Amino acid sequence: MDINLQETANDADSTVNTIRIKKDEIIDQLINNILTSKMELGITVFPYNQFFKSYLIGIKPKYLVIDSLMPFYGNKILPKTEYLKINVESGNHGTDKYFLSKYKDEIISGEETDFLIYKPVEIVIVEKRSALRVSTNKYNAAFIFGSYRNSDFFYPVYDLSWNGISFNAAITMEPELILKNTMVKFLDKAVHMDLKIIHSTYINNDGKFRIGCRIDKISDKDRDMLINFILGIERQNINSNINSNSE
Repeated sequence: MDINLQETANDADSTVNTIRIKKDEIIDQLINNILTSKMELGITVFPYNQFFKSYLIGIKPKYLVIDSLMPFYGNKILPKTEYLKINVESGNHGTDKYFLSKYKDEIISGEETDFLIYKPVEIVIVEKRSALRVSTNKYNAAFIFGSYRNSDFFYPVYDLSWNGISFNAAITMEPELILKNTMVKFLDKAVHMDLKIIHSTYINNDGKFRIGCRIDKISDKDRDMLINFILGIERQNINSNINSNSE
């Protein structure tokens, strides 16, 4: 399964970011979210380089259980593969998730065919500028503390993504400027990072400026805490949608 995973942008948009998730706890959360939300999987079978669709239907300690491939003839190809590339269809064109795996075994129960594949040791997230962001509502309140041109500021966070953050400020801020050692607080955690200002957009209805930033520098520990927070919001949104649809 030795393959070059490095993603490259197709254009000059420097806000395309690649995040490699290797921490078991975060991988488990991502996998659980895929299962709970019933996201469609795109499965590319190598060396045949053929594409099929399926769904994640179960999680075991070392393996994942996926449904029969669509179209069905993929079931005969799967046991002969060298490796699989699994893309997660989230319905959001701004964020792509994928991982590599291998076929483990076939599970046949009556007329149903399921497959075991190995649990990933790494999930790659490719985030673009238009990536879905999670709102920090009253149950997930987050606040940003920092300094701009020698003046301290403190604002509620408007939204977060894997590699970015935005907030509404009383003043405009200069794009391309780096906000050094900014702190974001949420729940009982505090995360430190350097932010690069991407845009400062005037919001006409309340006379404030939406400051959009890209994370320029962050420690692995702080990034893990940030991702865990985002995944927690994502899980709440999934459960909320499921409850709404069941009523």
